[in-house]
Amino acid sequence: MKRASVLLLALLVCLVAPRAPAVQPMKVTFIRASTPGPWADELLAAMQAAAEDLGVDLSVYEAGHWPGETLTRVRGLLNGPDRPDYLVVSVHRAIGARVIELAEQARVPVFVLNAGLLEKERTRYGGPREHFRYWIGQMLPDDEKAGYELANRLVDEALRRKQVAPDGRVHLIALGGTPVDQATVEREKGLRRAVSERDDAILLQLVSAEWSFEEAARKTPLLLRRYPEATVIWAASDAMALGALASLHPLGREPGTHILVGGANWEPRALEAVRRGEMVATVDGHFLEGAWVMVLLYDHHHGLDFARERVDWRSEMLLITRENQARCLQFLRDSRRWEAVDFRAFSK
Repeated sequence: MKRASVLLLALLVCLVAPRAPAVQPMKVTFIRASTPGPWADELLAAMQAAAEDLGVDLSVYEAGHWPGETLTRVRGLLNGPDRPDYLVVSVHRAIGARVIELAEQARVPVFVLNAGLLEKERTRYGGPREHFRYWIGQMLPDDEKAGYELANRLVDEALRRKQVAPDGRVHLIALGGTPVDQATVEREKGLRRAVSERDDAILLQLVSAEWSFEEAARKTPLLLRRYPEATVIWAASDAMALGALASLHPLGREPGTHILVGGANWEPRALEAVRRGEMVATVDGHFLEGAWVMVLLYDHHHGLDFARERVDWRSEMLLITRENQARCLQFLRDSRRWEAVDFRAFSK
């Protein structure tokens, strides 16, 4: 009987003793406030694959491209029941500092991805872990260099084809994105730097086309009527480059022959236009940023702070031209099977 009593007591203890809490996966929320398109979808696909490999509970919320919508979404998440362990956000339209302030008040670490603070905000607040304690890092594309290299490639190609104006220079027109977006500012800065360093090129006019195919298609004919000697169209995105292309045939201008066009983002239609010779180049390559951020935050959550190396990254981009497009496209087809990549291998 004594043995039976001991067993019964042990059973009762097991039944009433509190269970050890289940280990909860780290929760990351990504506020996706980017222009819809193949590039944005590719970034998200790689990010989700990395999160799955690492066991990260990743929630994605669409915030459109409007500042009020982004701020409302961020405020609701940080103060609601789905409060994350980490917030990842792209900031547009000069609201970067306000988003980071909200995370600071909520004491939720925030990582800025793809689009960051404007220059006036950076002057006031500095970078990650300077003014804001909970702004732990950022990873941004090197947009200035992308705009610079695209401009130089277009001018070099125009010179090679002897498509110059009577003054002996290549005449450019340019289509920019939304004026207050960091990517717009930086890519245009690269364009202006490239032209300022050369004696054989001149930028006739740069107008905003708001990242829009339709706006680019509407404004390109107006620019070419104003500047009929222009032979190069620099566009800050592929959507705008494709819009410019679509407007050329009715004007009797043959893309790739009379007008040389370049863009950014490696959109499939743009890559096909490069292959056909209708576009000179498209520049991109930063769609892996989301996946790398998942790895960095995973390590941070487990006590390996990436600040030992850096807190501010710039991802380089690559020009795809007709000369290298076959090799690059094969690489992209192979690498975009994200489920085949074990992102755990990159964790420290």
